[in-house]
Amino acid sequence: MRFKWPEPNGPNEKSRLIKAGFFHLFIAWKVPLIFAVQLLYMRTTVPLMLVLTLFLGASVTQAQQGSAVFLEPHRGLLVKRDSTFELLFRFRMQDRAAFTHKVGDDLEDASAAFLVRRFRIKFEGFALSPRLKYKVQLGLSESDQNVGDGSSPSPLLDALVTYAITPHTSVGFGQGKLPGGRQALVSSGEMELPERPLANGSFTADRDFGLFADHSLNAGEQVVRLRAAITQGEGRSAASGDLGLNYTGRLEWLPLGAFSGKDGDYQEGDLLREPKPKLSIAAAFSTNRNARRSLGVNGPRFPDGQGRTIDTFFADMLFKHNGWSWQNEFNQRHTEGSPVLQDTVTNAITAVDEGWGITSELGCMVGKRSQAVVRYSAFMPGDRVVSRFSQREEAWAGWSYYLNDHRVKLQSAVTYTWQHGVADFSRIGNQWGLFLQVEMGI
Repeated sequence: MRFKWPEPNGPNEKSRLIKAGFFHLFIAWKVPLIFAVQLLYMRTTVPLMLVLTLFLGASVTQAQQGSAVFLEPHRGLLVKRDSTFELLFRFRMQDRAAFTHKVGDDLEDASAAFLVRRFRIKFEGFALSPRLKYKVQLGLSESDQNVGDGSSPSPLLDALVTYAITPHTSVGFGQGKLPGGRQALVSSGEMELPERPLANGSFTADRDFGLFADHSLNAGEQVVRLRAAITQGEGRSAASGDLGLNYTGRLEWLPLGAFSGKDGDYQEGDLLREPKPKLSIAAAFSTNRNARRSLGVNGPRFPDGQGRTIDTFFADMLFKHNGWSWQNEFNQRHTEGSPVLQDTVTNAITAVDEGWGITSELGCMVGKRSQAVVRYSAFMPGDRVVSRFSQREEAWAGWSYYLNDHRVKLQSAVTYTWQHGVADFSRIGNQWGLFLQVEMGI
């Protein structure tokens, strides 16, 4: 769908449009900002802010000769002015009902949660030149703003500026996702199950602030990608850091060529039904020097300002063909020095999630829009932290229905989690879960 604003009819009309443009520009920036503040601190409704932002933002283009607004269901709301400016606006929300029960005869352990799991707003595009791109993403739900113990909640997820040196090489500066394992790099809006794997929670690289670089190389049909980052190592929205930086690198090999669609290898499930087999094999490594948190860039903070060098290794694989998708990931972490730190005042102990984890996930499209998914994931603590962490495993079975790919979908899943390698249904502490989730966005 495309709307193009008419040309001004005479000098008076042109003058009127210019004046209106400045007025709408002022309103379009000030009013959404006011309502955003109210949303965060006065609990103004999300739909009201969203409608006003869209309406006032679109009104700016009415005063700009040559500007246009596109509504593309698979991309979002696109505001474009020739080759000097582009703004792609997207939002998405995940509304969830979750029921959990710790096994045993006592039903009082059962609980229910009804929540907005995700509500995110994203702005991306380019300015001045298609080479100079930007990406800003805000997370407004409670779970989006939870950045870890001792850190102030912040809605800012991504704030990244990138410049394309060549069509295959780009550099970036700002806050964004580190190039770690695939499970963390896949957007929560592109997942085929309502939650990320158990192992991802212990090994995720998450977001950080610093320098980023991407390079891709085509060798015939094969594709090789190299992604690297040098970042602060303190996680997102950190106020200050030290000289102990975080170094991350990821190498990907696609021996059978690129996947269908834009970033098809970072969308779970074979919704496009690859006509030919596609495979991606990747490895990544991250070393965080003088890390101050148990997971490197996130997690509980170490006591007394102590630091550790934390090394994390990732290896993953993705295969897609004819509606089938299969992905696997292996993680391992090692800490230089003792991974267990104790507060000298309170004697409280903070430990690094040292050990290894594994995830395997298999999906199959059933019919045109439906998909069945199963997953197994595990975290195995290392010998030095076995007294602080228990062996944990989980199994998932899910069913998703896609109305508009990953943009609009219904998801349901049942999960079972067990500890110490004992999956007995009668063991207290093992847990059942039922998830029902609706995702809506553009």
